[in-house]
Amino acid sequence: MKNNKKKIIGIDARMYHIPGGIGRYTRELISSLERIDSENEYRVFLRKEGFDNYQPNNQKFKKVLADIGWYGFSEQLKMPGIWKKEKINLLHATHFNKSLFYRRPYVVTIHDLTYSVSAREGMKISKLPPIVYEFKRIAYEWAIRDVIKKAKKIIVPTNYSKEDIVRMYKINPEKVSVTYESVTGDFSPERRGRDLSVISNKFSINKKYFIYVGNASPHKNVKRLIEAFLKFYEINNSFQLVLAGKKEKFYEQIERELIERGISRDRVILTDMVSDEELYSLLANAYALTFPSLAEGFGIPPLEAMASGIPVLVSNISCLPEICQDKALYFDPYNTDDIAEKMRIISEDENLRENLIKKGLEHVKSFSWDKMARETREVYESVFWAK
Repeated sequence: MKNNKKKIIGIDARMYHIPGGIGRYTRELISSLERIDSENEYRVFLRKEGFDNYQPNNQKFKKVLADIGWYGFSEQLKMPGIWKKEKINLLHATHFNKSLFYRRPYVVTIHDLTYSVSAREGMKISKLPPIVYEFKRIAYEWAIRDVIKKAKKIIVPTNYSKEDIVRMYKINPEKVSVTYESVTGDFSPERRGRDLSVISNKFSINKKYFIYVGNASPHKNVKRLIEAFLKFYEINNSFQLVLAGKKEKFYEQIERELIERGISRDRVILTDMVSDEELYSLLANAYALTFPSLAEGFGIPPLEAMASGIPVLVSNISCLPEICQDKALYFDPYNTDDIAEKMRIISEDENLRENLIKKGLEHVKSFSWDKMARETREVYESVFWAK
């Protein structure tokens, strides 16, 4: 920092223990900040699971137990006191679920704006009464609007997300900073062949396979991916489709529909939750990643696939062209015929496949968690300088 007085920065890391998404972002941010910042002090707020898992590697980082869930009244009422007790100068909310009652300076990371789509679709299969679900959805959107409006700075993962948030919430573009995310070095082509028999037996994989990694929320477009794969399967039945993600309500709905249609597990495999080690092997041994998302804040799975040494088939919309550039094979995510056709092309054109693998491995080197942490630290500094 350019100020002489040291600062205490709090990081709301209550999602630290979650395997992917925000959990991975939070873990990598903290780990990189430990490496690049020797000046400021940090208070890392964790739930019990994260508290037990996180061991600081920098003496200026102190973990604080904050075993409070998110999206509830306890979070709103109890978290402000926990944050204030540590006398932090700045809070970094790594998700938009900051308590509305906390009025001290904070920055917030908004990973994407896809919550509205998932909320609307979720109502169709929710067991809650429609009026209760709608009330929760409205409260959800009001909360994110309030958090964005009152934040000192907003961090987003792509320029696409920045343009999206500036347009939707009518805020000054200078308030929004872009920090690209990255992938861990554990994703590697060297994982190919490793633990292949283990994952094959556990997940009933007995052919070459296309893989999708992520949840099945409506904006992820998994249903169209399945339809596209079934069309491809009609002309080439030597492949399987592996859907790697925890079986939440949307996956459970998909599973019921597959059973009702008589589509065998030999064609479409739902893994449920996978460990990091299993994910490394599943990606490295896949034929290609198919990522049909309709909306993303960043989209880490395509980069993880590139780092694993497999080609990427991806949507031609949202932020994905910004992240993948010309290192992927694109399709129209609304057009199942186009998705199926790209599957056919990559299955028949070995030269194209090898070229995409080579370009992807080089491309992923341009992303760095340490670079993201340095840029995040600059956001903290800009808030202190503005005082």
